[in-house]
Amino acid sequence: MKKPRPIHDPQVSLEELQRYFAKDAFARLCGIEICDAGPGYAKTRVRVEDRHLNGLQMTHGGVLFTLADMAFAVAAHTRGRSAVAINTTISFVKAGKAGTLTAEAKEISRNQKLATYTVQVTDSAGDVLALFQGMAYIKAEHIYPGKE
Repeated sequence: MKKPRPIHDPQVSLEELQRYFAKDAFARLCGIEICDAGPGYAKTRVRVEDRHLNGLQMTHGGVLFTLADMAFAVAAHTRGRSAVAINTTISFVKAGKAGTLTAEAKEISRNQKLATYTVQVTDSAGDVLALFQGMAYIKAEHIYPGKE
């Protein structure tokens, strides 16, 4: 019989998460950086450039989604286990235009297999641009084998 794994795995440091997610080529291409992380929490940001704008000169929805998705992914990995998204939704509530955008992910619930997060994407003025919700499947593998 398989031994059940603990729900509360050891926390991974911000620096370890930054190194782990440095492999995310798309987030790097978008210019997204991880600014903060703690158990079930993460904050990411991106400085809006011309390449991030759509034809209406607003921040492209794909950039908002990617920024929120990255915060969600980092928050889901803060306890050291690999996680994959199984469901996400996003609501765009205000157009973004310039400056720095921030996504803040917070864990709502977590058990051995599933975790749920909400993410707010805000602009430099603190206005909410998008609301994101994600559910992740928690895998057995540690992101740094041997650290378990």
